Amino acid sequence: MLPVVAVAFGAIPAALLIERFGLKAAIVFGVLFMAAASSARGYAPSSLMLFVVSVLMGFGVAVFQTALPAATRVWTPGHIALGNAVYLNGMMVGEVSGAGLTLPLVLPLAGGDWRVALLLWSIPILVIAVAAAFVRTPHVSSDKSETAAHNMTPAKTLPSWNDARVWQYGLLLAGSVVLFYVINSYVGLILEARGESAALAWLLLLFNATPLMASFVVLAAPGWIGKRGPIAASAGMAVVGLAGFTFLSGWVSWLGALLTGFAASVELILLVSLPAAIAKGRAVTRLTAGMTLIGYGIAFILPMIGGWFAKGVGWLEFSLFPTLLFGVVVLVLVGRERRYPPYT
Repeated sequence: MLPVVAVAFGAIPAALLIERFGLKAAIVFGVLFMAAASSARGYAPSSLMLFVVSVLMGFGVAVFQTALPAATRVWTPGHIALGNAVYLNGMMVGEVSGAGLTLPLVLPLAGGDWRVALLLWSIPILVIAVAAAFVRTPHVSSDKSETAAHNMTPAKTLPSWNDARVWQYGLLLAGSVVLFYVINSYVGLILEARGESAALAWLLLLFNATPLMASFVVLAAPGWIGKRGPIAASAGMAVVGLAGFTFLSGWVSWLGALLTGFAASVELILLVSLPAAIAKGRAVTRLTAGMTLIGYGIAFILPMIGGWFAKGVGWLEFSLFPTLLFGVVVLVLVGRERRYPPYT
């Protein structure tokens, strides 16, 4: 979970870097920094250094992940929703590839040495950094409305913490992230306690494939981005699925876990795409940074609180209760608008 914390608290300095050096430079720097830190994990001489470079790797992720929503407005000005859906689909492909290809493909290429395997994974990241460096930014100066909106945007880059919408969208993002992470964190222990360990391997495989399936759904329906209905529906389904996994057992509970993984991933993709759909100029980065800090910060804390509660009461499923309650409460923050209003 250390990279998750780094993504949360790295979002604010990431916004400052973007303001100072620009989107392309920030994305290339973030990708290269992440690759270097990821490789360094394999050669850390101690546990402490392993933790330190894992945090640094998360900071690299925070830099380019904070920049990407704004980049879609500049790099794909005529297809903002589709641009968001494409890059988030790429994120999900990367997640599934890292989890699914390391053991059967990369580790054998590394001679069974996990340190070398981490180094090998850095090679395609370097290729991506070079490709990003040569992206040609479209000329958008003729778009008077975009230019005017950018000029009216306040110069400050940091989020405004007294802005209710930053908290609304940040808490919604937290709900989607934590519902996914809490199952990943506790599914092994819960299945073992239920005597269902035989299902763990394939359930983990299918669960971690749900974000990829969700990304293809949003890729096929980019018009969902910016609308309240799809976010409300996916958030509700994710809560229902977690309740099923918490209170039921056997294959029905496994289906509940998969429903949560899929629905929470759809919600996550729609929320990460939201700033580019409703904001312009610096406001995209400000809103993204605020949402990321709130969302990923809570996603780190809630599973730990659940673990402490479960240990105290001696009931393992209680580890899911804080997240389930949080998921229900944040449903009221979805709002009533058909489309989320512009953010400046």
